Amino acid sequence: MFSLGGLFTFFYACGLLSFGPVSDFTGRRKILVFGLLASALTTLAVGFSAGSLSLWIARSLQGITLATFASVAFAYSYDVFNFRQRTILVVLINTGFLIAGIFGQVASDFLAEVSSWNSVFFFFSAVYFILFAAAFFLLNESPPQMVESKPLWSLFFQLLKDSRLMKCYSISFSLLFAIIAFYDAIGRYFNGPESDLLIIRLVGLLGASLSLFTGKLIDRWGELRTMMFGLAIGSTSAFLLLFFQSTAALIFFSIFFVSSISLTIPTVITLIGGYGSSQRAKALSLYSFILLTGASLAPPVAALLPFSGVMLLLSSLFAFNILICLLLQKKAFQSANAG
Repeated sequence: MFSLGGLFTFFYACGLLSFGPVSDFTGRRKILVFGLLASALTTLAVGFSAGSLSLWIARSLQGITLATFASVAFAYSYDVFNFRQRTILVVLINTGFLIAGIFGQVASDFLAEVSSWNSVFFFFSAVYFILFAAAFFLLNESPPQMVESKPLWSLFFQLLKDSRLMKCYSISFSLLFAIIAFYDAIGRYFNGPESDLLIIRLVGLLGASLSLFTGKLIDRWGELRTMMFGLAIGSTSAFLLLFFQSTAALIFFSIFFVSSISLTIPTVITLIGGYGSSQRAKALSLYSFILLTGASLAPPVAALLPFSGVMLLLSSLFAFNILICLLLQKKAFQSANAG
């Protein structure tokens, strides 16, 4: 039987695969704007849930509605903005995701402690209502899309046959997996005071600021070199934590590890959006689904391994991703010479 978290994740994953393609028919703005309204209502419904059945239903609906944002927002960025504006926007969206992933847990714990678990959902429902109002008045409709009549599963399979996209998806799988496994391992290993653990988590948010330089790095080095730089930071940070495990070291290296993720995610999105071409909404939906799959597998993997085992796994995983980038770079070089 599904747990509440399992139900949410399952329906969220289904939504991620669905709303990108649906937005090709309806327009991106409608999905983004009314998805935020639906998210506010379903989140409010979770807070008002009075029993197990209503809670399961509300969390399932919340999972579907919250999935309206990620892949559609990235596709909207490609449709409406030029390259420089798009890069900045993708960076800001991903910075928001990273900050929310860490700060959201801290805010939720605080609200639940000072009030009740319901207050967490009431608070975020209010946030979604405000975002809905802002999106309704500020967002313009994106240009209409060319829509193919092929079945959705056929289009996804077609994308997976593209070797460049498959390499990007392999990297994508590891990114949220890495950040969740990293903090899960620290939480299990760390035996100091809770206040120090909170500092480790919050200070790591400083690493998200590196993503603001992603556009400049891409302009200077290109997407693949920028991504390899980010992966190298992550691999080195995790490797050094095999030898330095004091509170100061955990704080210091968590900044660099978050930096590596915040630099790599917008870069891989830029690549997938480019490789996906006219099918980029579907390519980005598949990316979001694969990213979530990696995130879902992180806690059980981190629970099976000691702290040093998790750090060695993450360091090796990022090193392997650098090899994938080198293969992508070689293919791009060969294609340029052939042209």
